[in-house]
Amino acid sequence: MRLAAGLAGGLLLTVGLAGCDQAQVAQLNSQTAMITVSIVGTDAELFNVWDLRETTDLDMTPGPDDPTVYLYCEAVQVAPGAPPFMVGVQTPWQHSLRISVLRADSTEFEQLTDDMFLDVFSNLTPYDPDPTINSNNVQKQPLTIPDGTCTMSGTSCLVDVDCLGGAGDTCLVILRTFEWDNTTRRQLTTVNRAVILATSNPLNDIDPLTYSFRNGLCSVSTDPGPVALAGAPQPFTFELGKGDTVKVEASKAFTPPAGLRDASGNPLTLLEPVLRGQLAIDGINITSLGGTANSKAVAGDGFSFFYSSR
Repeated sequence: MRLAAGLAGGLLLTVGLAGCDQAQVAQLNSQTAMITVSIVGTDAELFNVWDLRETTDLDMTPGPDDPTVYLYCEAVQVAPGAPPFMVGVQTPWQHSLRISVLRADSTEFEQLTDDMFLDVFSNLTPYDPDPTINSNNVQKQPLTIPDGTCTMSGTSCLVDVDCLGGAGDTCLVILRTFEWDNTTRRQLTTVNRAVILATSNPLNDIDPLTYSFRNGLCSVSTDPGPVALAGAPQPFTFELGKGDTVKVEASKAFTPPAGLRDASGNPLTLLEPVLRGQLAIDGINITSLGGTANSKAVAGDGFSFFYSSR
């Protein structure tokens, strides 16, 4: 009876497969391949970032003034006067890319990516995955700073020397009060998108000698663009059939993306990173790869690896 049932089951399976076309059978044997490319082994300047809240009633009317909250950044230093503190980060980096596949029934590789992605400016690795560290262990005292405007010229008393004794110019001084929101103190790096797009704060305008560090910004860099791999968000996904072989080749740009600049407009000083490739099949990372999936920490270096589906 068991043998008969087994034969009947096998017959039903055979009939079911016979009813499928070749495309359906191929789909049963295919796997989803996902390729990601990242940058590792570099670092960037670390900042303490504060939400700065102004409590001064500037317009002399009931209710809060607008805007009242600003972003302020301080460079983290090991000691006063020491170089900025650097931390390891995942940095957006441009690279060339070519992905090819040798199908089981073919003798030549088929290129899956367009030739345009051989240009290093067409692909960008991801940003820091977890850039923000909340911390409440640092306290700051509220600030009360004199500020004002000249009644004639309308400029700040702190920067217009005419206010100090010029004919016809008088200075109306007010006291502006600021508080630090200690519950939202974060630590961010110069290469993180949230910091790159930060805005300035009024302390720099009130007292530029004391609060002029990078004009209140964590970085004057601009956004280098959306993370992209072969023109689309990562990962790069395609179907890999049984017996197919995929080959991945990538190479770093020689310099950081154009948006990553310091206060002088020069490329940010970063340790030369490693370019790393990763292949996942049906969501499982593959570690047994032919070739190498890591570049050297040398400008312009790359990697090349392959994998055969079984």
